[in-house]
Amino acid sequence: MPEIFLLSKNEPPLVPYKFPIIGHTYNFLHDAENLLKECKEKYGDPFSLYIFGNVVTFAGADIIPEVLKNSDVFDFYTGLNKIFPIHVVFKQFMKNYSSTYTARMVQEQISNKLNIYTSRLQKELLLGIEKFFGNCKEPKIFKNIHYTMSLIISKPVANVILGEEDILDFYISESETHVVDDKYLDNLFGELYNIVFASVSTTSRFFTLAIFDYAGRPELWNELYEEQLKIHNESNGGNLSIEDVNKMVKLDCFVKESLRHSADIAIIPHTVMSDSFTFSNGITVPKDRDIYLYMKDSAFSNKFFGETSNEFQPKRHMTSFSNGKIVHSPATKVDKSFMMFGGGKRACPGRFFAINEIKMCLHKLILRYNIRTESGKIVPPKIKTSTYVPSDSGLIFENRN
Repeated sequence: MPEIFLLSKNEPPLVPYKFPIIGHTYNFLHDAENLLKECKEKYGDPFSLYIFGNVVTFAGADIIPEVLKNSDVFDFYTGLNKIFPIHVVFKQFMKNYSSTYTARMVQEQISNKLNIYTSRLQKELLLGIEKFFGNCKEPKIFKNIHYTMSLIISKPVANVILGEEDILDFYISESETHVVDDKYLDNLFGELYNIVFASVSTTSRFFTLAIFDYAGRPELWNELYEEQLKIHNESNGGNLSIEDVNKMVKLDCFVKESLRHSADIAIIPHTVMSDSFTFSNGITVPKDRDIYLYMKDSAFSNKFFGETSNEFQPKRHMTSFSNGKIVHSPATKVDKSFMMFGGGKRACPGRFFAINEIKMCLHKLILRYNIRTESGKIVPPKIKTSTYVPSDSGLIFENRN
């Protein structure tokens, strides 16, 4: 058995590797899922790998909550900029960018105003569905679903940002300036770009993965359809209110289970900003160390989900009582067992908007079409390094009526 090398006292164990410079990079790029699983089982939580010329630490189910809870120590945006150097590419537009300010804006002006945006979102979603899927009297095969869904999702987002009552008004009123010059316009573009980039890219990916999860599991179709039909019949001519969306308990549980199964293997690192940090298990990480969140370890933990953690079971998020009452853990809820949207003070404030948009679009699609995979089987997502992306396979759409 090879010796476990430690960089310094109390640091996470550095997993041994064969080739200098390359380290674990090749295995991480080509088989991150098995590499991280084996390392976690053998070396515990957390552990370190040598990838991309640096020692990086991976935090599993036990350590992730500590990373997210201490957001002042573990900075997400520093790590994000190493992976997606947006601040470098758009430097002139990001000079005054503040993640705290943007988070407050999203919470106050989007998530807290879903009742205002619901009708507009539906209108744009229906227009997108009609444009890209239309009448499927005969079964139609649609390829490149992810791209199509990004086009459908982006229009409602644009309507919220630049609509009748939008967040552009908020930015203008908050600017405290009466001079519209290049600097002001650059700052405005930077703020809006960040919101659009984050919302469209993530929402369309998770939405597409959810469509594939639905299309490959016929055992879920009837129950989900019946719930959507009941809500549709009880709504104002099919024009959903936010209260109607909140009644979609079974659909919400389905979306949450899809998100759990879509959890990236390991995601964007959080960089240690303090001199060091010691976790509750006594292990210490030094300043500037990148901490990757090993999300799959948490999402499929038997500690949280029991022996069926690898199975797709939406009802695991639901508790039914003898009096007919149903209580469920919503897809927007962040806890130790479900951290798709982060956690602590930095939990994604846009998750309420994203989940509601996904649910509304699924609601409309399920009511209108029978949707299935070409093979009639479950189509798993593709793995790109440590991230799950939707399959290139086609989906078959057919009118219900």
